[in-house]
Amino acid sequence: MRKKNASGKAMKKRSRRGGSLVAVSLMSLALTACKAGASQTVRPAQTETAAQESTLEELAFAPGGKIESDTFTGNAYIKPMVMNDEVYNFPQTNNIIFEPGARSGWHTHGGMVIIGTGGTGYYQEEGKPAQIIREGDVIECEAGVKHWHGAAPDSWFSQIVIYDSHYTAPEGAEAEEPVTDEYYGNLETEDYAGRVVTDDNPFMFQKAEEPLVSDTFSGPAYVSSIIGDDNVADAPGLHYVVFEPGVINNWHTHEGGQILIATDGIGYHQVEGGEVEVLYPGDVALCPPGVKHWHGGSADTEFAHIAVNTNPELTGLEWFDRISEEEYSQLPAEKSDTPQ
Repeated sequence: MRKKNASGKAMKKRSRRGGSLVAVSLMSLALTACKAGASQTVRPAQTETAAQESTLEELAFAPGGKIESDTFTGNAYIKPMVMNDEVYNFPQTNNIIFEPGARSGWHTHGGMVIIGTGGTGYYQEEGKPAQIIREGDVIECEAGVKHWHGAAPDSWFSQIVIYDSHYTAPEGAEAEEPVTDEYYGNLETEDYAGRVVTDDNPFMFQKAEEPLVSDTFSGPAYVSSIIGDDNVADAPGLHYVVFEPGVINNWHTHEGGQILIATDGIGYHQVEGGEVEVLYPGDVALCPPGVKHWHGGSADTEFAHIAVNTNPELTGLEWFDRISEEEYSQLPAEKSDTPQ
């Protein structure tokens, strides 16, 4: 769980994984950002519910590399999280961070799931009102639907995108168009009606009301769903797991493998024969099919991650013993500063 400072403002543990900035081509996906520009801040018309402002430092995920392109207005940053490969067969997944007022142009692409991971942003489909998107919100954009997305004028905005990177636009598809300052400045917005995260929930996504109690976990864990198997990106379902402080699970194997994306607190992941990984928000842990691993939280924080069981047609799950209390007590409390 996010710790709070003296003023009560939520503080988020940022990822300290290597900070090299990598420019990545998004192929047919129009998720690129324009060169740094100093355009005047534009403020769209607001609904009764004001957008919550967030700074870069308040985002849970650290920014990746700035992408140089003329298809976006303002600066945006991309951090690849999961590459579409033949081991996990999970759709391409990136985290995109927009500076205040930055936005894509109007564009279309393959089916995409957009998941808010911090700050306040907008998502608009052609012919529909712009939706105010916040941390924990989940949007599904059908293949070929014309839309744009970006940050609110006074807030940074962070989002995970899971998308079909093999999509080919039909012949004669419209080229991208900018969302002009005039259009953005006169934008009528409304709150996203599909929001499920409650105001008193301290985590990135909604924590389940009742704990999972099992002898394969050392204590209570809370499991909820972010998206189901039937989604536009053709991804397996995404689950959200919250561990109370000090709770971990046993060694186990997933026949189809598993991907974890840390979102809150500090946690651990270990593949059999490998070193213990200390996980901060934004870190991704991969466990190949059939390989033993365990994961869970540190002693001092509630820890949460997104979990996806890859290759979902392979359903085998086998549990083993758990690391000892002595082994757990010797785990590092934070990442090593030694380069990996």
